[in-house]
Amino acid sequence: VGLSQCPAFSVSRRFWLHTQNFRRDMTGGRTCTFFQIQHIDQYVMNYTSYYKVNGTTGQMPYHGKFYKTPPVGHLERNTSNALNVSETSEQWHPRDYKLVYSNYKSCLILRVVDFKIMNGYACMVLVSNPPADTSMPRECQLKFNKACNGSGISEKIYEKSCTTTADVA
Repeated sequence: VGLSQCPAFSVSRRFWLHTQNFRRDMTGGRTCTFFQIQHIDQYVMNYTSYYKVNGTTGQMPYHGKFYKTPPVGHLERNTSNALNVSETSEQWHPRDYKLVYSNYKSCLILRVVDFKIMNGYACMVLVSNPPADTSMPRECQLKFNKACNGSGISEKIYEKSCTTTADVA
Protein backbone atom coordinates (compact mmCIF):
# COMPACT_ATOMS: atom_id res chain seq x y z
CA VAL A 1 0.00 0.00 0.00
CA GLY A 2 3.02 2.29 0.17
CA LEU A 3 2.94 2.98 3.89
CA SER A 4 6.58 3.98 4.13
CA GLN A 5 5.43 7.56 4.65
CA CYS A 6 3.17 6.73 7.63
CA PRO A 7 4.34 3.48 9.26
CA ALA A 8 2.72 4.20 12.64
CA PHE A 9 -0.73 3.74 11.09
CA SER A 10 0.19 0.51 9.29
CA VAL A 11 -0.06 -1.74 12.36
CA SER A 12 -3.87 -1.89 12.35
CA ARG A 13 -6.97 -0.85 10.41
CA ARG A 14 -8.70 0.06 13.68
CA PHE A 15 -7.46 2.18 16.56
CA TRP A 16 -9.29 2.75 19.83
CA LEU A 17 -9.12 6.11 21.60
CA HIS A 18 -7.64 4.95 24.89
CA THR A 19 -6.73 8.09 26.85
CA GLN A 20 -6.53 11.83 26.36
CA ASN A 21 -5.21 14.67 28.49
CA PHE A 22 -7.79 17.38 27.82
CA ARG A 23 -11.35 18.03 28.88
CA ARG A 24 -14.02 16.73 26.54
CA ASP A 25 -16.40 19.68 26.57
CA MET A 26 -18.00 18.83 23.22
CA THR A 27 -17.64 15.02 23.30
CA GLY A 28 -18.09 14.28 27.01
CA GLY A 29 -20.99 11.88 26.49
CA ARG A 30 -19.17 9.77 23.92
CA THR A 31 -17.74 6.39 24.88
CA CYS A 32 -16.07 3.49 23.09
CA THR A 33 -14.55 5.70 20.39
CA PHE A 34 -12.58 4.00 17.66
CA PHE A 35 -11.20 4.97 14.27
CA GLN A 36 -11.66 2.60 11.34
CA ILE A 37 -9.31 3.17 8.39
CA GLN A 38 -11.03 2.77 5.01
CA HIS A 39 -8.09 3.82 2.82
CA ILE A 40 -4.48 4.68 3.49
CA ASP A 41 -1.50 5.36 1.26
CA GLN A 42 1.64 7.46 1.57
CA TYR A 43 -0.28 10.71 1.04
CA VAL A 44 -3.77 10.36 2.52
CA MET A 45 -5.86 8.45 5.02
CA ASN A 46 -9.65 8.16 4.95
CA TYR A 47 -11.16 6.93 8.19
CA THR A 48 -14.36 7.03 10.22
CA SER A 49 -14.74 7.68 13.92
CA TYR A 50 -17.37 5.49 15.62
CA TYR A 51 -18.63 6.08 19.15
CA LYS A 52 -21.48 5.45 21.54
CA VAL A 53 -23.57 8.30 22.89
CA ASN A 54 -26.72 7.86 24.98
CA GLY A 55 -26.97 4.20 23.97
CA THR A 56 -26.80 4.80 20.23
CA THR A 57 -23.90 4.62 17.78
CA GLY A 58 -22.62 7.75 16.10
CA GLN A 59 -20.03 8.20 13.39
CA MET A 60 -18.00 10.88 11.65
CA PRO A 61 -16.02 10.42 8.40
CA TYR A 62 -12.60 12.06 7.97
CA HIS A 63 -10.20 12.66 5.09
CA GLY A 64 -6.62 13.34 6.15
CA LYS A 65 -3.42 14.33 4.36
CA PHE A 66 -0.03 13.32 5.73
CA TYR A 67 2.78 15.87 5.94
CA LYS A 68 6.21 16.38 7.50
CA THR A 69 6.73 18.91 10.27
CA PRO A 70 9.90 21.03 10.19
CA PRO A 71 13.07 19.15 11.15
CA VAL A 72 14.43 19.18 14.68
CA GLY A 73 18.00 20.41 14.58
CA HIS A 74 19.65 19.60 11.26
CA LEU A 75 17.99 16.25 10.62
CA GLU A 76 15.54 16.14 7.73
CA ARG A 77 12.57 13.82 8.24
CA ASN A 78 12.33 10.80 5.94
CA THR A 79 8.66 10.12 6.65
CA SER A 80 5.52 12.08 7.36
CA ASN A 81 4.85 12.58 11.05
CA ALA A 82 1.64 14.59 11.01
CA LEU A 83 -1.91 14.47 9.66
CA ASN A 84 -4.21 17.33 8.69
CA VAL A 85 -7.87 16.33 8.35
CA SER A 86 -10.67 18.04 6.48
CA GLU A 87 -13.32 20.01 8.31
CA THR A 88 -16.32 17.97 9.42
CA SER A 89 -19.88 18.92 10.31
CA GLU A 90 -18.50 19.42 13.83
CA GLN A 91 -16.53 22.54 12.98
CA TRP A 92 -15.05 22.81 16.48
CA HIS A 93 -13.33 19.44 16.04
CA PRO A 94 -9.50 19.47 15.92
CA ARG A 95 -7.93 18.97 12.50
CA ASP A 96 -4.16 18.90 12.97
CA TYR A 97 -2.37 15.93 14.59
CA LYS A 98 1.34 15.25 15.06
CA LEU A 99 2.80 11.84 15.87
CA VAL A 100 4.60 12.04 19.21
CA TYR A 101 5.36 8.34 19.69
CA SER A 102 4.59 4.91 18.29
CA ASN A 103 5.85 1.49 19.31
CA TYR A 104 4.78 0.28 15.82
CA LYS A 105 2.78 -2.63 17.22
CA SER A 106 0.00 -1.58 19.58
CA CYS A 107 0.11 2.09 20.53
CA LEU A 108 0.60 5.59 19.18
CA ILE A 109 0.37 9.04 20.72
CA LEU A 110 -0.90 11.99 18.71
CA ARG A 111 -0.44 15.62 19.71
CA VAL A 112 -3.55 17.67 18.95
CA VAL A 113 -1.74 20.68 17.52
CA ASP A 114 -4.72 22.99 17.10
CA PHE A 115 -5.92 22.86 20.73
CA LYS A 116 -4.34 26.19 21.67
CA ILE A 117 -5.81 26.05 25.18
CA MET A 118 -3.33 23.27 26.00
CA ASN A 119 -0.28 25.21 24.72
CA GLY A 120 0.47 22.46 22.21
CA TYR A 121 0.41 19.62 24.72
CA ALA A 122 -3.03 18.14 24.09
CA CYS A 123 -2.57 14.43 23.35
CA MET A 124 -4.60 11.39 22.38
CA VAL A 125 -3.41 7.82 22.94
CA LEU A 126 -4.61 5.30 20.35
CA VAL A 127 -4.27 1.54 20.77
CA SER A 128 -4.58 -1.00 17.99
CA ASN A 129 -7.44 -3.45 17.70
CA PRO A 130 -8.04 -5.54 19.63
CA PRO A 131 -6.47 -4.26 22.85
CA ALA A 132 -5.21 -7.07 25.09
CA ASP A 133 -6.71 -5.40 28.16
CA THR A 134 -7.86 -1.98 29.31
CA SER A 135 -4.45 -0.76 30.50
CA MET A 136 -2.24 1.35 28.30
CA PRO A 137 0.92 -0.45 27.08
CA ARG A 138 3.73 0.34 29.56
CA GLU A 139 6.13 1.99 27.11
CA CYS A 140 3.27 4.13 25.83
CA GLN A 141 2.29 5.14 29.37
CA LEU A 142 5.85 6.29 30.08
CA LYS A 143 5.98 8.39 26.89
CA PHE A 144 2.51 9.82 27.58
CA ASN A 145 3.53 10.84 31.10
CA LYS A 146 6.68 12.55 29.83
CA ALA A 147 5.37 14.23 26.67
CA CYS A 148 1.75 14.95 27.44
CA ASN A 149 0.70 14.93 31.03
CA GLY A 150 1.64 18.42 32.17
CA SER A 151 -2.08 19.16 32.38
CA GLY A 152 -2.60 16.62 35.16
CA ILE A 153 -5.58 15.32 33.18
CA SER A 154 -5.55 11.70 32.06
CA GLU A 155 -9.02 10.63 31.02
CA LYS A 156 -9.33 7.00 30.02
CA ILE A 157 -11.93 6.59 27.25
CA TYR A 158 -11.49 2.91 26.45
CA GLU A 159 -13.35 0.35 28.57
CA LYS A 160 -13.36 -3.45 28.48
CA SER A 161 -17.00 -3.46 27.31
CA CYS A 162 -16.00 -1.49 24.22
CA THR A 163 -14.61 -4.56 22.48
CA THR A 164 -18.14 -5.89 22.06
CA THR A 165 -20.54 -2.96 22.43
CA ALA A 166 -18.96 -0.63 19.86
CA ASP A 167 -17.99 -3.24 17.30
CA VAL A 168 -20.02 -1.74 14.46
CA ALA A 169 -17.61 -1.45 11.55
